[in-house]
Amino acid sequence: MNAPSAFRTYPIAVALILAELAFWALLIAAWVTVQRVAPNVQLEHETWGWMLASLPVMLVLFLLHLEWKRRAMDRLMDSKLIPDFMPRLRPGRDGWRFLVWRFAMAAVLLGILDPKVGAKLKEITTEGVDVMVALDVSNSMMAEDVGMDRLGLAKRTIERLINQLDGDRLGLVVFAGEAYVQCPITTDYGAMKLFLDQVSCDLVATQGTAIGRAIETCAEAFDEESTASRVILVMTDGENHEDDAEDAAKKARSNGIEVHTIGMGSLEGAPIPLFDRYGHARGFKSDADGKPVVTALNENMLIGIANAGGGTFTLAGKGFVDLNPVRSALDQLEQQEVAQIAYTDFEHRASWFFFAAMVLLFGEAVINAGQTGRHPKPVAR
Repeated sequence: MNAPSAFRTYPIAVALILAELAFWALLIAAWVTVQRVAPNVQLEHETWGWMLASLPVMLVLFLLHLEWKRRAMDRLMDSKLIPDFMPRLRPGRDGWRFLVWRFAMAAVLLGILDPKVGAKLKEITTEGVDVMVALDVSNSMMAEDVGMDRLGLAKRTIERLINQLDGDRLGLVVFAGEAYVQCPITTDYGAMKLFLDQVSCDLVATQGTAIGRAIETCAEAFDEESTASRVILVMTDGENHEDDAEDAAKKARSNGIEVHTIGMGSLEGAPIPLFDRYGHARGFKSDADGKPVVTALNENMLIGIANAGGGTFTLAGKGFVDLNPVRSALDQLEQQEVAQIAYTDFEHRASWFFFAAMVLLFGEAVINAGQTGRHPKPVAR
């Protein structure tokens, strides 16, 4: 923006953008720190966190309004006359008003999320089943034929599953050419989410898709002393090149373990994107003839694995996976009482944020009153 000297908006825009970036950096750092050092701090309405996305939208709308006002001033009069004819028009003060109001809205939204602090630890008993998730992290999972990259949708689906569980124990195995336990089976869903955040296609050095080995690793990761029903959920595009996955599913079923599959991909397929070390896209994987390699869902194999394991098969949609078949299967299984140590007697802190919002809104009103209370200087004749 090349704003006139009497109505400069560029410095205000830069300052507000920097303040926005600082806010998000502090918020993310605070949340990561709290998750690691204060597990007794939780959000009552964590699923409403998407509302925070409205904050940068507010900034964009304000900056667009400010630029529109600057252009209107340029059309109305010479910039040198603005201080005499419109002394109350101060973009800097508008910027301060918006900043205070913006932080007040942030406090309101954080209050709606309702942070709460567990007052004491207590042993509680719940009923549930044991679930091991086998997540494919081979390069083909970066193909974007499900509304986003396959791995991203798989991770989002696992988070949704975690939010729907109540007393069930959950573990995570990642696999490509080899399979490894990423998170041992646990009822600590917060820890499970932290492990899930670290998952990427670089996690397993050996490329390939060893679904059978993944099923075997999941079966070995179950607690042998647990009498709860056991379930393996395989999330992959089904391009198995390493072993006999159906045989592994049959063996698991003979040991009382159900095997369910979710197909992460489409029948039409998509090319596999390549990235440099900085995460920037640099084309697609190609074959010896220079043609892009297209990876498509092997639906028949995944159906065969599910049938062999006595489970269900679900096909991922565009940006969404229906978890109802898996949830229905879990609800029908025999559940075991599990004792666990958890925080109870939570003290809600939403009122703190609402009080901060009231103080900030009062401050914004004071700034506004200071602006409207000024009287224009008389113009010299």
